[in-house]
Amino acid sequence: MIDASPTKLWARYPWSVLLRLLLFIAPLLALLGYARMAAAHAAGQQHRGDTGLGLALLLGMVALVMLAGFFVDALWQMKRRRHWNWIIDLLILALLLMPFGWVGCNWFGVHESLACRLPINLFDIVIDALRL
Repeated sequence: MIDASPTKLWARYPWSVLLRLLLFIAPLLALLGYARMAAAHAAGQQHRGDTGLGLALLLGMVALVMLAGFFVDALWQMKRRRHWNWIIDLLILALLLMPFGWVGCNWFGVHESLACRLPINLFDIVIDALRL
């Protein structure tokens, strides 16, 4: 019989949770660094919007690849019954889907409901913390 206590599961796979967090944070930090470098380079150019559009497309592609990867990994970890891993995957998926919820809440004008107010406030905190 397998002991499924949280301490046993955490002790068995502590590196996998940290690896998932690193795989989520590293591409976004690399893209942030690239975006700041590209913005500084494009500051003297006449058509600065081209750089912003390219960065937005790159961010969208990175987000879609990460969404697909973490979704497949969450299903795989659920099948293998590694609870900490799929919980972290679901939290990462929630963070990746937050901008879509923000756009949806503002698009449909339901940003005053409680279901939209919390993600919008959290997203605004993240935007302010990154000074974007």
